[in-house]
Amino acid sequence: MQSSPTVAAAILSSRETPDVLLAAIDAARCALAPLGGVLDVVINGNRALAEAVSAKVSTTDDARSEQVRTRFWYVALGDKAHAWNTYVHHLWPDARTTVFIDGYVEVAPQALGLIDRTLTDSPAVSAATGVPSVGSSASRLRREMIEGGGIHGNLCALSRAAMVTIRQSGFRLPLGLYRVDSLLGSAICFRFDSVANRWDPGQIRVVPEASWAFRSLKWWHPGDIVKHFRRVLRQDQGRLENNAFRSHFRDRKLSLSELPRTALEMVEHWVATRPDEVAGLMKSRLLVRRALKRMRVPRDWSQSLEPPLCVFDSNDGRRDQTTG
Repeated sequence: MQSSPTVAAAILSSRETPDVLLAAIDAARCALAPLGGVLDVVINGNRALAEAVSAKVSTTDDARSEQVRTRFWYVALGDKAHAWNTYVHHLWPDARTTVFIDGYVEVAPQALGLIDRTLTDSPAVSAATGVPSVGSSASRLRREMIEGGGIHGNLCALSRAAMVTIRQSGFRLPLGLYRVDSLLGSAICFRFDSVANRWDPGQIRVVPEASWAFRSLKWWHPGDIVKHFRRVLRQDQGRLENNAFRSHFRDRKLSLSELPRTALEMVEHWVATRPDEVAGLMKSRLLVRRALKRMRVPRDWSQSLEPPLCVFDSNDGRRDQTTG
Protein backbone atom coordinates (compact mmCIF):
# COMPACT_ATOMS: atom_id res chain seq x y z
CA MET A 1 0.00 0.00 0.00
CA GLN A 2 1.18 3.56 -0.74
CA SER A 3 0.27 4.96 2.68
CA SER A 4 -0.71 3.56 6.04
CA PRO A 5 -4.44 3.66 6.85
CA THR A 6 -5.77 5.01 10.12
CA VAL A 7 -7.88 1.91 10.78
CA ALA A 8 -7.65 -1.54 9.23
CA ALA A 9 -10.28 -4.21 9.74
CA ALA A 10 -9.90 -7.92 9.08
CA ILE A 11 -12.98 -10.10 8.72
CA LEU A 12 -12.09 -13.77 9.20
CA SER A 13 -14.59 -16.15 7.62
CA SER A 14 -14.95 -19.75 6.55
CA ARG A 15 -18.34 -21.35 7.16
CA GLU A 16 -20.66 -18.35 6.74
CA THR A 17 -23.25 -18.24 3.97
CA PRO A 18 -22.72 -15.51 1.34
CA ASP A 19 -25.67 -13.49 2.69
CA VAL A 20 -24.33 -13.54 6.25
CA LEU A 21 -20.81 -12.59 5.19
CA LEU A 22 -22.07 -9.85 2.87
CA ALA A 23 -24.02 -8.34 5.77
CA ALA A 24 -20.85 -8.36 7.89
CA ILE A 25 -18.86 -6.74 5.07
CA ASP A 26 -21.49 -4.06 4.49
CA ALA A 27 -21.56 -3.16 8.20
CA ALA A 28 -17.75 -3.03 8.40
CA ARG A 29 -17.48 -0.80 5.33
CA CYS A 30 -20.12 1.51 6.76
CA ALA A 31 -18.15 1.79 10.01
CA LEU A 32 -14.83 2.28 8.18
CA ALA A 33 -16.02 4.86 5.64
CA PRO A 34 -15.66 7.91 7.91
CA LEU A 35 -12.23 6.69 9.00
CA GLY A 36 -10.73 6.15 5.56
CA GLY A 37 -9.98 2.57 6.47
CA VAL A 38 -8.95 -0.63 4.73
CA LEU A 39 -10.99 -3.83 4.93
CA ASP A 40 -9.42 -7.23 4.36
CA VAL A 41 -11.78 -10.19 4.09
CA VAL A 42 -9.75 -13.34 4.77
CA ILE A 43 -11.66 -16.49 3.82
CA ASN A 44 -10.01 -19.74 4.82
CA GLY A 45 -10.68 -23.13 3.24
CA ASN A 46 -13.69 -22.01 1.17
CA ARG A 47 -12.70 -20.80 -2.30
CA ALA A 48 -16.30 -20.79 -3.56
CA LEU A 49 -17.34 -18.38 -0.80
CA ALA A 50 -14.39 -16.09 -1.54
CA GLU A 51 -15.21 -15.94 -5.25
CA ALA A 52 -18.96 -15.49 -4.79
CA VAL A 53 -18.77 -12.72 -2.21
CA SER A 54 -15.91 -10.81 -3.85
CA ALA A 55 -17.77 -10.90 -7.17
CA LYS A 56 -20.84 -9.42 -5.51
CA VAL A 57 -18.89 -6.64 -3.80
CA SER A 58 -16.88 -5.85 -6.94
CA THR A 59 -20.08 -5.01 -8.85
CA THR A 60 -21.46 -2.76 -6.10
CA ASP A 61 -21.10 0.89 -6.99
CA ASP A 62 -21.56 3.13 -3.96
CA ALA A 63 -19.67 5.81 -2.08
CA ARG A 64 -18.03 3.29 0.23
CA SER A 65 -16.27 1.68 -2.74
CA GLU A 66 -14.08 4.79 -2.93
CA GLN A 67 -13.87 5.48 0.81
CA VAL A 68 -12.86 1.98 1.91
CA ARG A 69 -10.27 -0.07 0.14
CA THR A 70 -11.57 -3.65 0.18
CA ARG A 71 -9.45 -6.72 -0.47
CA PHE A 72 -10.54 -10.35 -0.57
CA TRP A 73 -8.08 -13.09 0.24
CA TYR A 74 -8.39 -16.85 -0.08
CA VAL A 75 -6.29 -18.93 2.33
CA ALA A 76 -6.20 -22.59 1.39
CA LEU A 77 -6.02 -24.08 4.89
CA GLY A 78 -9.41 -24.06 6.58
CA ASP A 79 -8.28 -22.88 9.99
CA LYS A 80 -9.04 -19.60 11.80
CA ALA A 81 -5.75 -19.47 13.70
CA HIS A 82 -3.83 -19.81 10.45
CA ALA A 83 -5.99 -17.11 8.84
CA TRP A 84 -5.19 -14.79 11.77
CA ASN A 85 -1.47 -15.56 11.51
CA THR A 86 -1.53 -14.96 7.76
CA TYR A 87 -3.20 -11.58 8.10
CA VAL A 88 -0.89 -10.40 10.87
CA HIS A 89 2.37 -11.53 9.29
CA HIS A 90 1.64 -11.12 5.57
CA LEU A 91 -1.35 -8.87 4.87
CA TRP A 92 -1.41 -6.20 7.59
CA PRO A 93 -1.35 -2.69 6.02
CA ASP A 94 0.49 -1.00 8.93
CA ALA A 95 -2.59 0.71 10.39
CA ARG A 96 -2.76 2.80 13.55
CA THR A 97 -5.55 0.54 14.82
CA THR A 98 -6.26 -3.00 13.60
CA VAL A 99 -9.69 -4.48 14.24
CA PHE A 100 -10.57 -8.18 14.03
CA ILE A 101 -14.18 -9.11 13.21
CA ASP A 102 -15.80 -12.53 12.97
CA GLY A 103 -17.47 -13.38 9.66
CA TYR A 104 -21.03 -13.36 10.99
CA VAL A 105 -20.74 -10.13 12.99
CA GLU A 106 -22.40 -6.87 11.90
CA VAL A 107 -20.55 -4.12 13.73
CA ALA A 108 -22.45 -1.02 14.88
CA PRO A 109 -21.77 2.09 12.73
CA GLN A 110 -19.77 3.92 15.43
CA ALA A 111 -18.01 0.87 16.90
CA LEU A 112 -14.73 1.05 15.00
CA GLY A 113 -14.36 4.77 15.53
CA LEU A 114 -14.91 4.36 19.26
CA ILE A 115 -12.33 1.59 19.47
CA ASP A 116 -9.79 3.58 17.45
CA ARG A 117 -10.30 6.63 19.67
CA THR A 118 -9.85 4.51 22.80
CA LEU A 119 -6.49 3.16 21.63
CA THR A 120 -5.35 6.54 20.34
CA ASP A 121 -6.14 8.20 23.66
CA SER A 122 -4.45 5.41 25.65
CA PRO A 123 -1.01 4.82 24.08
CA ALA A 124 0.08 2.49 26.90
CA VAL A 125 -2.79 0.10 26.16
CA SER A 126 -2.23 -2.73 23.66
CA ALA A 127 -5.79 -3.73 22.82
CA ALA A 128 -9.44 -2.74 22.98
CA THR A 129 -12.58 -4.82 22.79
CA GLY A 130 -16.25 -4.32 22.16
CA VAL A 131 -18.93 -5.99 24.24
CA PRO A 132 -21.95 -8.04 23.08
CA SER A 133 -25.46 -6.63 23.09
CA VAL A 134 -27.35 -9.50 21.45
CA GLY A 135 -27.53 -13.22 22.21
CA SER A 136 -28.69 -15.32 25.15
CA SER A 137 -25.60 -14.62 27.27
CA ALA A 138 -24.98 -11.04 26.12
CA SER A 139 -26.18 -9.33 29.31
CA ARG A 140 -24.04 -11.53 31.53
CA LEU A 141 -20.93 -11.22 29.35
CA ARG A 142 -21.37 -7.48 29.00
CA ARG A 143 -21.57 -7.05 32.78
CA GLU A 144 -18.61 -9.36 33.43
CA MET A 145 -16.41 -7.61 30.87
CA ILE A 146 -17.25 -4.11 32.07
CA GLU A 147 -16.58 -5.09 35.68
CA GLY A 148 -13.67 -7.50 35.26
CA GLY A 149 -12.14 -6.89 31.85
CA GLY A 150 -11.33 -9.46 29.17
CA ILE A 151 -11.51 -9.62 25.42
CA HIS A 152 -14.23 -10.76 23.01
CA GLY A 153 -13.12 -12.31 19.72
CA ASN A 154 -16.19 -11.13 17.79
CA LEU A 155 -14.85 -7.56 17.84
CA CYS A 156 -11.44 -6.64 19.21
CA ALA A 157 -8.51 -4.50 18.15
CA LEU A 158 -4.77 -4.12 18.56
CA SER A 159 -2.65 -0.98 18.52
CA ARG A 160 0.11 -0.49 15.96
CA ALA A 161 2.72 -1.02 18.70
CA ALA A 162 1.15 -4.37 19.61
CA MET A 163 1.04 -5.46 15.98
CA VAL A 164 4.69 -4.53 15.49
CA THR A 165 5.64 -6.47 18.63
CA ILE A 166 3.78 -9.56 17.41
CA ARG A 167 5.48 -9.45 14.03
CA GLN A 168 8.94 -8.86 15.47
CA SER A 169 8.57 -11.60 18.09
CA GLY A 170 7.24 -14.12 15.59
CA PHE A 171 4.26 -14.90 17.82
CA ARG A 172 1.72 -17.16 16.10
CA LEU A 173 -1.45 -18.85 17.25
CA PRO A 174 -1.20 -22.66 17.25
CA LEU A 175 -2.90 -24.24 14.24
CA GLY A 176 -6.27 -25.82 14.99
CA LEU A 177 -6.91 -23.51 17.96
CA TYR A 178 -10.57 -22.82 18.74
CA ARG A 179 -10.23 -20.36 21.64
CA VAL A 180 -8.35 -17.78 19.63
CA ASP A 181 -9.52 -14.87 21.77
CA SER A 182 -8.57 -16.57 25.06
CA LEU A 183 -4.98 -17.22 24.03
CA LEU A 184 -4.67 -13.84 22.33
CA GLY A 185 -6.01 -12.16 25.46
CA SER A 186 -3.39 -13.92 27.57
CA ALA A 187 -0.65 -12.90 25.16
CA ILE A 188 -1.80 -9.27 25.32
CA CYS A 189 -1.86 -9.27 29.13
CA PHE A 190 1.75 -10.49 29.09
CA ARG A 191 2.58 -7.85 26.47
CA PHE A 192 3.63 -10.77 24.25
CA ASP A 193 6.49 -11.80 26.55
CA SER A 194 5.30 -14.11 29.33
CA VAL A 195 8.80 -14.53 30.76
CA ALA A 196 9.90 -10.90 31.04
CA ASN A 197 6.54 -9.29 31.88
CA ARG A 198 3.97 -9.71 34.62
CA TRP A 199 0.31 -10.31 33.90
CA ASP A 200 -1.38 -6.94 33.27
CA PRO A 201 -5.12 -7.09 32.46
CA GLY A 202 -5.06 -3.31 32.03
CA GLN A 203 -3.45 -3.88 28.61
CA ILE A 204 -6.99 -4.54 27.30
CA ARG A 205 -9.46 -1.66 27.39
CA VAL A 206 -13.16 -2.56 27.31
CA VAL A 207 -15.30 -0.18 25.23
CA PRO A 208 -18.92 -0.67 26.40
CA GLU A 209 -20.37 1.54 23.65
CA ALA A 210 -18.82 -0.57 20.86
CA SER A 211 -21.00 -3.53 19.98
CA TRP A 212 -22.40 -5.61 17.15
CA ALA A 213 -25.36 -7.67 15.97
CA PHE A 214 -25.66 -11.10 14.37
CA ARG A 215 -28.31 -13.44 13.09
CA SER A 216 -29.01 -15.86 15.93
CA LEU A 217 -29.54 -19.56 15.37
CA LYS A 218 -33.14 -20.83 15.14
CA TRP A 219 -34.00 -24.04 16.95
CA TRP A 220 -36.53 -24.98 14.27
CA HIS A 221 -33.93 -24.94 11.49
CA PRO A 222 -32.22 -28.37 11.15
CA GLY A 223 -29.02 -26.75 9.90
CA ASP A 224 -28.90 -24.44 12.91
CA ILE A 225 -29.32 -27.39 15.27
CA VAL A 226 -26.28 -29.03 13.69
CA LYS A 227 -24.33 -25.76 14.01
CA HIS A 228 -25.28 -25.50 17.67
CA PHE A 229 -24.08 -29.04 18.43
CA ARG A 230 -20.78 -28.40 16.64
CA ARG A 231 -20.38 -25.17 18.56
CA VAL A 232 -20.91 -26.99 21.87
CA LEU A 233 -18.28 -29.56 20.89
CA ARG A 234 -15.82 -26.81 19.93
CA GLN A 235 -16.48 -25.08 23.26
CA ASP A 236 -15.38 -28.25 25.04
CA GLN A 237 -12.28 -28.27 22.88
CA GLY A 238 -11.78 -24.71 24.09
CA ARG A 239 -11.85 -25.90 27.69
CA LEU A 240 -9.05 -28.34 26.88
CA GLU A 241 -7.07 -25.55 25.23
CA ASN A 242 -7.55 -23.12 28.12
CA ASN A 243 -6.17 -25.65 30.60
CA ALA A 244 -3.31 -26.47 28.27
CA PHE A 245 -2.07 -22.94 27.72
CA ARG A 246 -2.47 -22.08 31.40
CA SER A 247 -0.20 -25.04 32.10
CA HIS A 248 2.20 -23.78 29.43
CA PHE A 249 2.59 -20.49 31.31
CA ARG A 250 1.97 -21.53 34.95
CA ASP A 251 3.59 -24.96 35.27
CA ARG A 252 6.18 -25.05 32.54
CA LYS A 253 6.90 -21.29 32.70
CA LEU A 254 7.51 -21.20 28.97
CA SER A 255 7.36 -18.15 26.74
CA LEU A 256 4.81 -17.37 24.06
CA SER A 257 7.45 -17.99 21.42
CA GLU A 258 7.67 -21.58 22.71
CA LEU A 259 4.03 -22.37 22.02
CA PRO A 260 3.79 -25.54 19.90
CA ARG A 261 2.82 -25.36 16.25
CA THR A 262 -0.60 -26.94 16.80
CA ALA A 263 -3.26 -26.78 19.50
CA LEU A 264 -3.23 -30.59 19.69
CA GLU A 265 0.46 -30.65 20.66
CA MET A 266 -0.26 -28.13 23.40
CA VAL A 267 -3.22 -30.14 24.71
CA GLU A 268 -1.40 -33.47 24.52
CA HIS A 269 1.39 -32.18 26.74
CA TRP A 270 -1.16 -31.08 29.34
CA VAL A 271 -2.93 -34.45 29.11
CA ALA A 272 0.36 -36.29 29.65
CA THR A 273 1.62 -34.15 32.54
CA ARG A 274 -1.56 -33.22 34.46
CA PRO A 275 -3.64 -36.43 34.52
CA ASP A 276 -5.62 -35.43 37.63
CA GLU A 277 -6.73 -32.16 36.05
CA VAL A 278 -7.67 -33.96 32.86
CA ALA A 279 -9.72 -36.57 34.73
CA GLY A 280 -11.53 -33.89 36.70
CA LEU A 281 -12.47 -31.96 33.57
CA MET A 282 -13.67 -35.08 31.78
CA LYS A 283 -15.78 -36.04 34.79
CA SER A 284 -17.45 -32.62 34.94
CA ARG A 285 -17.88 -32.25 31.17
CA LEU A 286 -18.98 -35.44 29.42
CA LEU A 287 -18.35 -34.05 25.92
CA VAL A 288 -14.72 -33.18 26.64
CA ARG A 289 -13.62 -36.74 25.90
CA ARG A 290 -15.35 -36.58 22.52
CA ALA A 291 -13.77 -33.19 21.84
CA LEU A 292 -10.31 -34.62 22.53
CA LYS A 293 -11.02 -37.56 20.25
CA ARG A 294 -12.04 -35.13 17.52
CA MET A 295 -8.84 -33.11 18.00
CA ARG A 296 -6.78 -36.28 17.61
CA VAL A 297 -8.12 -37.01 14.13
CA PRO A 298 -5.03 -36.53 11.91
CA ARG A 299 -4.95 -33.31 9.90
CA ASP A 300 -2.71 -32.32 7.01
CA TRP A 301 -1.27 -28.89 7.82
CA SER A 302 0.81 -28.64 4.63
CA GLN A 303 -1.56 -26.07 3.11
CA SER A 304 -0.36 -23.62 5.76
CA LEU A 305 2.72 -23.18 3.55
CA GLU A 306 0.67 -21.87 0.62
CA PRO A 307 0.65 -18.07 0.23
CA PRO A 308 -2.67 -16.19 0.43
CA LEU A 309 -4.39 -15.50 -2.87
CA CYS A 310 -5.87 -12.07 -3.56
CA VAL A 311 -9.13 -12.64 -5.43
CA PHE A 312 -10.15 -8.98 -5.49
CA ASP A 313 -8.72 -5.55 -4.67
CA SER A 314 -11.07 -2.58 -5.04
CA ASN A 315 -8.16 -0.23 -5.73
CA ASP A 316 -7.31 -1.76 -9.08
CA GLY A 317 -9.56 -4.78 -9.60
CA ARG A 318 -6.66 -7.25 -9.55
CA ARG A 319 -7.68 -10.85 -9.17
CA ASP A 320 -5.82 -14.08 -8.47
CA GLN A 321 -2.63 -12.50 -7.19
CA THR A 322 -0.54 -14.26 -4.57
CA THR A 323 1.62 -12.67 -1.93
CA GLY A 324 4.53 -14.29 -0.16
